[in-house]
Amino acid sequence: MSKALTSLPSKKIFWPRSVMTSLLTLMLASPLTWAKSETPATDYLKTQVASVLALTATAIPTVKEKTKIDGELLKLIQPMMDFPAMSEVSLGKHWPTLNKAQRDLFMSLFQELVFHSYMKKIRSANKEAKIEYEDETKREQGGAEVEAIAITKKMEVELRFILRPGAKQKGEALYVAEDVVIDEVSLVNNYREEFNKIIATEGFDGLIAKMKKQVQKVK
Repeated sequence: MSKALTSLPSKKIFWPRSVMTSLLTLMLASPLTWAKSETPATDYLKTQVASVLALTATAIPTVKEKTKIDGELLKLIQPMMDFPAMSEVSLGKHWPTLNKAQRDLFMSLFQELVFHSYMKKIRSANKEAKIEYEDETKREQGGAEVEAIAITKKMEVELRFILRPGAKQKGEALYVAEDVVIDEVSLVNNYREEFNKIIATEGFDGLIAKMKKQVQKVK
């Protein structure tokens, strides 16, 4: 199921099936106000969809225009995705061995890699997939888990969004995604498995080199 980073998009890490990537449209939007509800996290995700699709559906006639829109989307993504925490978890046991400069470099590349890989697919998939929300469960530590199904003409994919409350003082959104579980498989765990394999054979520098190469490929 997994492919090396050099031959990405990898089924292990980047979920090349277009329906998989549609899930990210639920989390790429600016923090908005919301009314009290029994399902606040679900309602929040639904509200975000419209804002994101408006940008991803915009015609992009030139590279300059695409760069501009990608910049706007990245500003929307950052408050909704806990990239520092996801970066640490995705490196697992290797994270404590890195110095600050290495961690900062990895986080920057990790964010770019996730963003550009998914944006490329979202633009082609946002009209194909439909999301049906199934259930919302409160987490003991705060936040919620939202279960949904992504539906296309060919398949249905189970999704579970792991959300924590956002920190206003940090400029975060109302809810922040810590992980997304796709058909019972954790997105973050998939990254960790693939990164561990590369570090075991080529070291941290080898991983960084592959990530840089792939970022340029998917931009």
